[in-house]
Amino acid sequence: MVKKILAAVIAALTGPFAMALGISALVIVGVVVGFFISANMEASQLARQQAQKAAAAEALKGPEPPQRVVQEPSDGPNPFEPRYVSLGEEIMSPLPGKGRVLIIEIDLVTQRGENAEYLLSSERVPLRALVMSILSELTVEQATAADAGQVISAKLKQAINATLFPKNGIAPVERILIKKYFVQ
Repeated sequence: MVKKILAAVIAALTGPFAMALGISALVIVGVVVGFFISANMEASQLARQQAQKAAAAEALKGPEPPQRVVQEPSDGPNPFEPRYVSLGEEIMSPLPGKGRVLIIEIDLVTQRGENAEYLLSSERVPLRALVMSILSELTVEQATAADAGQVISAKLKQAINATLFPKNGIAPVERILIKKYFVQ
């Protein structure tokens, strides 16, 4: 009797129906395992993309800008005496046509105390770039006009004060002192 049952079980397991059932079970197990692996891969890929976006956003921010230190004015003899801030050496600006060049050297004059002088000194490089951009817009006729120095001085004063006022709340430049001015 045991031999008959054992023979029936062996016949059932080796028959075509048993083979099909075994193959179906293997396919189902493979699909389930593949689904779990795929889900884990998508989760890790999403986490990797989020980390890359965060790193890109951090890189766009760049380094923290240095904190501006405002020096307190000293109790000098007269804090509102004229103070002269040079923008460096002479500035050369090409004029349109026939290789003409405007050469100018200027000082910024303020009577608003040490804070204004410190502000102008600390902003020297951006102000020099601003002056160069304004001078690059001049024509030969404007640069050689009789009142060219006064017109350029007024333009520069207005532009510098308009640039610094929104950032710092003061318009520090009282006038522009032109030390050199010639057109070659």
